Amino acid sequence: MGSSGFLMIGSALIVAGWILFGLLIGEYAFSAIYVGLAVLVLLSVLGMRGFGVGAGTQRTIGLFIGIAAVLDILNDIRFGGFPDGFWDVLAYLVFVAGAALMFLGARGMKAS
Repeated sequence: MGSSGFLMIGSALIVAGWILFGLLIGEYAFSAIYVGLAVLVLLSVLGMRGFGVGAGTQRTIGLFIGIAAVLDILNDIRFGGFPDGFWDVLAYLVFVAGAALMFLGARGMKAS
């Protein structure tokens, strides 16, 4: 699987996790900024025209989401904001997995 595959799976996890856990179950929702950027990357990786998002922008967004997720985890460790319920923890893990996949995919892309 190539770098764009990691970006696609990671962004799909973030979007699906937000829809499932944030909207449908209503337990834990992460920032809409992550979701919006993940949607942008997902649509551009899938080849939707008119978004104007090239490989360089996809790489930047993937690196941003990965770094921001690490900062969120550190913030949760520092201020004790870890989710405590089953659905909250599952949603948190889905977000972290999606962010990690996006980061790995972005790291594997060549800088343009």
